[in-house]
Amino acid sequence: MTRPQRAPDGDFTALTAYAHEHLVRLSPPPVRPHPAAQKLESEVRAWAARAGLCAQGGQRALERRRIGHLVAWCMPHAPFAVARLTAHYLAWVFHFDDTIAEHPAHLNAHLEWDLPGLLRSGRTHPDAPSCVHLTSLAAVRAEITSSTADGGREVLAQLADGLRRYLEGCVNEGPWRASGQPPALDAYLRQRTHTSGGHPLYLHRLAPGMPPSGEPLPTCLTALAELAFLLGGLANDLLGHAAEHRQGDPVNAVTVLAHEYGLAMPDAYRATVVLHAAHKHRFDTDHARLRADPALTPPQRHLAEAIGGWVEGSAAAIEPYFHHLLATRR
Repeated sequence: MTRPQRAPDGDFTALTAYAHEHLVRLSPPPVRPHPAAQKLESEVRAWAARAGLCAQGGQRALERRRIGHLVAWCMPHAPFAVARLTAHYLAWVFHFDDTIAEHPAHLNAHLEWDLPGLLRSGRTHPDAPSCVHLTSLAAVRAEITSSTADGGREVLAQLADGLRRYLEGCVNEGPWRASGQPPALDAYLRQRTHTSGGHPLYLHRLAPGMPPSGEPLPTCLTALAELAFLLGGLANDLLGHAAEHRQGDPVNAVTVLAHEYGLAMPDAYRATVVLHAAHKHRFDTDHARLRADPALTPPQRHLAEAIGGWVEGSAAAIEPYFHHLLATRR
């Protein structure tokens, strides 16, 4: 493939293809997915329909994202029940991201209804209306509580904290969109770590051999997981930038780098690829070190391996997303 070294600013198809080439090179997908991958894909689509997440374009988004396919590659060795739970919660996060996260009025209303509190305690805010996002999140929580002897309390607390940070990141992005002004790079990367929606990864802890749910994770493992979240966010930025640029959305790593360093668009794409590659190198180095770290317990090293598998599996989401982008540009 000819790399678009001199592509004009508007040649977004060539630039996206350039980014795709490097993402695939840096993160080749694992050899095989979960053995029940097809079942997982059909099951999560059926669950989303029952939960009310398929109305108003939700079905098309679900088919485009292929969430069961993604989870099957990210969790190839997990028990089916754990992979299914993860797919359900990830479907909820993606639907919320598509329909609420970038719309300040809707987002502020949902913030008042305390979604992290619902996930943590099961209690619905007294002023909350009947809302598909509340009812489907409560359904996910009920599945988690019924899956473990202790009701998954600690895992729910960790998910609730991840959801809180995700929502805070969405709020912090609002002024950047309202002004059309890209943020500084360091501020953007802090938010992108959490707005990538990667925290369902922590449902790995429901699988056998993982750290007990009541055991606090070492800081090094949390840092590795958050680096995994950021890698997913940067990959999404590279592939999704063309659509966001057309919409005038400044909240994207390519736009941020172009603004911060005065770069033309092809150079900003290349800079974002280098930024992603640097974070991937750091992840690979930290991942290898933790897998061999004698200070970690075997369950903690097992979780480190699973985080590495999540990053490898996330690469499987690139192909359907990339081909969808190409199809919509024709």
